[in-house]
Order: sequence, then structure tokens, then C-alpha cells
Amino acid sequence: MSGIPGDKWARRERLLVFAAVALGTFMVSLGPISDGDIYWHLAAGREIVHQRALPRQDSFTLSAAGRPWIDVHWLFQLGAFAVWAAFGFFGLAVAKAVLLTGGALILTWAAERSGGASARAAGAVAMLGGLLLDRHLLPMRPMLVTLVFLALFLLVLEQVRAAGTRARWAWILLPLLQVAWCNCQGLAPLGPALVGIYLAGAYLSSRGFRRWPCAREERASVRPLAVLLALCVLASFVTPYGLDAVRLPLRLLARITPGHDVFSNAVAENIPPFVLQRTAPELVWHLKWVLLSVAALLVLLRPRFHLAHLLIFLAFLALALMANRNLPLFYWVSAPLLAITLAPGLGRLAGPLRRLLPWPHLPRALVLVLLGGQVVFAGWLQRRETAVGRPTPFHFPTESARRLAALHLAGPAFAADQHGGYLWFSVPGLRPYIDTRLVLHSGEEYADYLALFDEPERFDALAASMKLGAVVLTTAYPDRYLGLIWHLARSADWRLVYTDGYEVLFLRAGPALALGERTTVDAILSELVARFGLGGELAAAARLHFARLLVVLGYAQQAQYVLASLDSRPAAHLRARAHFAAGEPAAAETLARILLAQEPRDVRSLTLLAEIAAARGQVNQATEHLRRALAINPYDVEARSLSERLVRR
Repeated sequence: MSGIPGDKWARRERLLVFAAVALGTFMVSLGPISDGDIYWHLAAGREIVHQRALPRQDSFTLSAAGRPWIDVHWLFQLGAFAVWAAFGFFGLAVAKAVLLTGGALILTWAAERSGGASARAAGAVAMLGGLLLDRHLLPMRPMLVTLVFLALFLLVLEQVRAAGTRARWAWILLPLLQVAWCNCQGLAPLGPALVGIYLAGAYLSSRGFRRWPCAREERASVRPLAVLLALCVLASFVTPYGLDAVRLPLRLLARITPGHDVFSNAVAENIPPFVLQRTAPELVWHLKWVLLSVAALLVLLRPRFHLAHLLIFLAFLALALMANRNLPLFYWVSAPLLAITLAPGLGRLAGPLRRLLPWPHLPRALVLVLLGGQVVFAGWLQRRETAVGRPTPFHFPTESARRLAALHLAGPAFAADQHGGYLWFSVPGLRPYIDTRLVLHSGEEYADYLALFDEPERFDALAASMKLGAVVLTTAYPDRYLGLIWHLARSADWRLVYTDGYEVLFLRAGPALALGERTTVDAILSELVARFGLGGELAAAARLHFARLLVVLGYAQQAQYVLASLDSRPAAHLRARAHFAAGEPAAAETLARILLAQEPRDVRSLTLLAEIAAARGQVNQATEHLRRALAINPYDVEARSLSERLVRR
């Protein structure tokens, strides 16, 4: 490579960087459907096409029937439905990957135009790194379109910041983008907000605000940015819902403000990341390390920020700290802006590296190696995913929906909110009680819905008043529905007509499953083998779900039978639970102590030992086990619940 002229090397390097961004982003974005919102979006798009009119009130759910529905996603829904109608869910998955890839390329280009080759390289590495870290927060939702619009706005605003009045073409482009954006998602106010931040940066700089760490700004950009802001604000009103659509984002923002509101506490996506880290550290562990790395680079390089970049970084960081659902926005926007800011300092660091190893292209080669590693890792992650465009296993009640459709069942039904949209898309005749359009509900109403799982006996009155004909629930992700499943299984009004361990289907009439009989259990196990095979992670997970349900419903011996072929630690935990549920505390204690000896920080085993001690009336011993468990994980739900019960005693 040393024989390649500098300009050719630069061109090849540029091509390789953009290729790595495209390939890596495409692979990390391509996968199964893990979020249920896309289903109600598709159902809404289907309804718009069939009715040839936009929805004005809810006609899909029981709990919000007839209420005004400001469907700010209607344009996204029409586009998604058109892709699905032509190419199916596989086509939707590819479209998602193409959208994100296009946005990532735009942001990398924006970094290059404002900061040169060093910013392009740094932006590409940061962009792919952020996508790899928060890929689970990038489902098939209208947020994908928002990410593309953010990229386009940043690209144009960077040009306006540099060119000033010479970029009047932006006065047409950005308002048109804003019109499209505000008809695709409720985050469209981010567009005028970005323009306003750039305007504030240019104005303050023109007034002499140039203290470190701020860089010098072009004064000529103040007027065009002011015009742009006015035009984008006016464009925000170009929606079929008028002022209501403009006000909606403010209502949504209030719901993710940390506090005592049920929407900010009970909806997982709305929980602040450093709060979520207490119970689900695997989801947000990376944020603190990203922030520490950025802080270290700022101290080491002491760069000068364009004031607009600094304000945008802080604003999107604030959004991310309010709710973990905003982490993708923070990583997405910060990558190119930090790359532009840090590019001069990174260029200075390349000098000592060249002196250490006298090869002029060494820094560029290291960047390409790093990008190549990210692409390989993205490919490895993609290979581990299930089929592209298919529902993620154990995330949706797919089999229950298939059976309901085969029965041609219609009318009122109950399901978890995250499955409501899936049911009314898959079985159009059903009217689920609730779905994830929580903007249609007050905090008190949503709290009452959640109370159904804490106090299952309240469900009977709801079922009678709503004339519910079917109940579809799942046993995990989350597991809050187990109490209601137990209640319905013992009710004379309901029949458990189907389960595979993960999902359960109750109907008012029909032959109930005899889970106490071995032939029934064998039939369900045969179905699981047909779907997931004899070995592998999915097959093991399916058996664990089934055994767990059997334990909850009181069929401990059948659970032991289902677990017989598994030798994993989760299976051993379930065996111990099954022994305890079967009235065999000595066997449960023995197994729990063996597991605890293998792993002294095993909170599950400590909690089970506490339950066994409490059942024997050994309160002091139970308290000691719980003290150890909560010292390891102060936020463990099961240990805290048992501790509260002991205190009440």
C-alpha cells in the first residue's frame, strides 16, 4: 500500500469508510420484529386504505373506543402498509435497514463536509459503535424516519452555518422536510428545535460569546437561520390534525419526565437509563462508559465547540437521561457533531503515532481496521438473529392468534397492552381491551389496567362489563401476568384451551387442557419440538417457559418431567421451585444450597431459601437470606416483595 499515491489512498480510504458504514449499519439493522407497535401501525394503514380517510377517533380497542385519536403517524403508516402489501414483513425489515443505512451515510457525509477526513473517520466509528450498542432500541417504528430527518436537518444546517446567505435553497428544502416529518411522527418538533439551536449559537457568537470551549461562528448565518426557523415552525402546522398535532408532542414529553407519573415509572422505555440500570443493566450499561470516554477525550484534546453543537449535545443528552428510549437519538446526533469537534485534536494525535511507526497512512489504516472489526461484529450479531422479518420468538402470542383466526372469533378480547396491536392486525375481528397507544389514556386509567395483574380478582368485574370472550396472555417478557393466569386457570368462567408454555389462551367455552395428564404434556412438548427442534437455545427456552407455567399452575411433577432433559442452571432453579411447590421443602432446600455453593451470589437461590424458611416459620433465618440477597441486588423484585411480606407479618 505504500506504493499508492496519497490522493489515490485518500479516495480509496473514503470509499472504504462509507462502505463500512453502509454495510455495518445495514447488517445491524436487519433482523426480526421485536416490537409490537408496527402491527397497529400496519392495521391503521390498512384501515386508511380501506376507508379512504384518516382516523379521527379510536375504533380498535375497548378501553379507548370513540375517543379522539390524533394519528400523527398516518404518512408512515401508509408507507409501511404499502411496503408490507407488496413485499411482506421481509420487505419491511429490508426497508428499515435501508432507511437507517441512508441516515448513517448522510451523517457521515455531514461530518466530512464540516470537519474533513478526520471527522469522517471518527464519525463513522462513533456512528457504528452507537448503533451496535443500542440496536435493541431501534425497532421497526416511526422513529426510523425521525433518524433520517435528523440526519438531513444536520447536513443542511451545517451548510447554512458555513455558507450563511449563500444557502437560501435551504429555505425551501427544510420546510418541505418538516411537512413530511410532522405527518410521520410526533418527534417532528425536533426539526425546528435544531434550527433554533443553530440560530442561538450564531446569534450569541455574533454578540461576542466566544469563550472557551466555543469556536468562532459565521455572523452571516443569523438571518437565514431566523428565516428557516419561522418557515419550519409554520410547516409544523401543515397536518390534517392542525393545532392538536402540534400540541401532542408536548403531552408526550410530559409523560417521560421522571417523577411519580405511572407512564414514566411503569413503561420500560420511559424509565431513565441510570434507574433502569438497577434492574436491567444489560440494556443500558454502555451509557456511563460512553459519557466517560467523551469526557476523557474532551479533557485530553481540549477542543473548541461550535456553540450549536455543544447545545445540541447537551439537549439530546438531557432527553436520553429522561428516558432510555431516547438513547438512540443521543448517539445518532452526537456521533457526527463530536467527530467535527474532536477532528483537529485527533489529527494532532496522529503526529506522534507516525513518528513512532514511520508510515504516513498508519492512522487511516487503524481506522479502517476498527471499522472492519465493527462490521464483522455486526455480521456476527446478524447471524445470531432469527429469520429476518419474522416475529422474535417468545415476544408475541403468535400461536394463540392463529387459533383465534381459525375459530373466526370476533368481538371483545383481553391481552397485554404490547400485544393489543398484534391481535387486531392478525385477527381483524377482535377488539382487544388495550394497546400501546397510551396517549389515549390517562395515568389513572393505565394504573387501573396495571392493577389487574397485582389484584387479579378485579379482572372478573372487567370481563363481565366488557363481555370479554377471549384472554391472551404470556408468561414472560415481562412476567407480571402470572398472577392473572393463575386466577383464570382456577375460574369456573374460563377454559385454558391452548398453551405452549409461553402464551396462554383462555376462552369462555371449549375443551380445557388437562395439564395434569402426561399425554397432554407430551403433546405440547411434541409441538415445541416441531417448532424449535430438539436442541439449541430456543428449544431450551421453550421448555423452561412450559415448566415455569406448570409450576405456577400447581403441576410440579409435570414440570419436573419437562425439565428432565435440561441441565442448565435456570432449569435447576426451576426444579428447586417445583420441589417447593410440590410440598417437598427439604428437596428444594438441598438443591438451592447446592446452587448457592456453586455461586455464592445467586440471588434466586437465596430468595428460595428465604421462602422455605418463612414457610417453616423461621423468620430470622428468612430475613438473613433476604439480607444477603438484597445486598447483592438491592432491586431484585422477588426478594423485595418477600421482604415486604415478612415486614407486614
